[in-house]
Amino acid sequence: MYSRGESMNRENNYEICYENMCKEFVKYNPEEVAKRSRAYYDPEKKQFTLTCFNKEYLISYPQGSIVLKNNKDKDPSVDINTMLMLKMLMLSYLYRATNSSLTNKWVPLRELEGVGHAYQGFADRGIDKLVEFFGHKGELFLEAGLKLGGKKFDVGDVGIKINILPNVPMAFGLWTADEEFPADATILYDCSAVKELHVEDLAGLCFEAADEIIRAAKSIHN
Repeated sequence: MYSRGESMNRENNYEICYENMCKEFVKYNPEEVAKRSRAYYDPEKKQFTLTCFNKEYLISYPQGSIVLKNNKDKDPSVDINTMLMLKMLMLSYLYRATNSSLTNKWVPLRELEGVGHAYQGFADRGIDKLVEFFGHKGELFLEAGLKLGGKKFDVGDVGIKINILPNVPMAFGLWTADEEFPADATILYDCSAVKELHVEDLAGLCFEAADEIIRAAKSIHN
């Protein structure tokens, strides 16, 4: 747990990073950004529409301010720090996306080009979250994935594939616990992911995505 002071410091750091990223937006051609990222750009409104975790966001150009398109999609359980991280993820994606073709070769984070084991802790953190929450709840895991716009995927006892961003699909597999074996999970990326997001963003996505799936699961029974 973070103390109030630590939480405020993290929030301030995220806000500074987000503000600095917004200042960079003017350097990018919006039509080119839209083409590379597969976001929709409205030149009259000077606004992008980008889907992230199955929710549409409006992103102003060149300010970089980001709001949900539909207020009904607002989740009160998402704190300020998480929202700032998502905003930075979306801007980072718009800046870096290449609209490269999917390879259909799925690998864990550590096997992506240029990653190695340095970021494995992020992947392990996401996997641990999924195992802890869904260890005996395979059907709920699938329901949550489908709610985020996912589709069934052939990995584990229950697998789902979710387009986190237009060019960034992720696959999640769950092996439910039984009398012989404890629960386990895996998080996979298409090998093209490194062309669409920075390595640090891909690492952070492992636990951010796990949190989103868990939030979706909790909302199903509310």
